[in-house]
Amino acid sequence: MRRRGNSLQAVLWWAGYTIAGVWVHKTVPGIDVFAPGIVLSMQEQGGFRTFWLGFVWILVLEGMGNLPFGYGVAWYSMLAAFFIAGRWLFEARSILFMCVIGLGLGVLHPALTWFVCMLGGIAFPMREAVLEGVLQAVVFPIAWVFADKLFPRGLRQDVAPL
Repeated sequence: MRRRGNSLQAVLWWAGYTIAGVWVHKTVPGIDVFAPGIVLSMQEQGGFRTFWLGFVWILVLEGMGNLPFGYGVAWYSMLAAFFIAGRWLFEARSILFMCVIGLGLGVLHPALTWFVCMLGGIAFPMREAVLEGVLQAVVFPIAWVFADKLFPRGLRQDVAPL
C-alpha cells in the first residue's frame, strides 16, 4: 500500500519538474525535456501517473508551440512506442538505451514537424527542424540522467529490469 507522504512527494516533484520543463522550453525552443520525464515515469511508476503526466505535458506542449494540434500527441505516442519496443532489446534503465531513444526522437522531430506543417499548410523550416532534432538527440540522454539522479529515493520502485 502506498503511503500518503509518497503521493504528496510525487506530486511536488513532478510539479517542480513541470515548472523547470516549461522554463527550459521557453529558454531553448525546440527542445523537449518532458520526454525524459515520461521515460522516467514509465521506468519508475508506469501506468496511471505516466498517462496523466503525458496528458498535462501534451497540453503544455501544444499550448506553447506554434504548430497545429496533434504534434504533442504523436510525439509522446511515438516516445512510448520507442520505449516499449526498445525495452525488449535493451536494459530499460541503461544510458545506451536512452541514447538510442534520443537518436530516434532526433530523427522523429523533423519528420513529425514536416508532417504537421504539411497538414496545416504551414511552411516547413527544414534547417531549423533538423538542428532542433540534432539538439534533441543530444539533450535527451543528458536530461534523462539528470532527472534520474534527482528523482527522490522514496519514490523509486525496487523492481527487476523491465
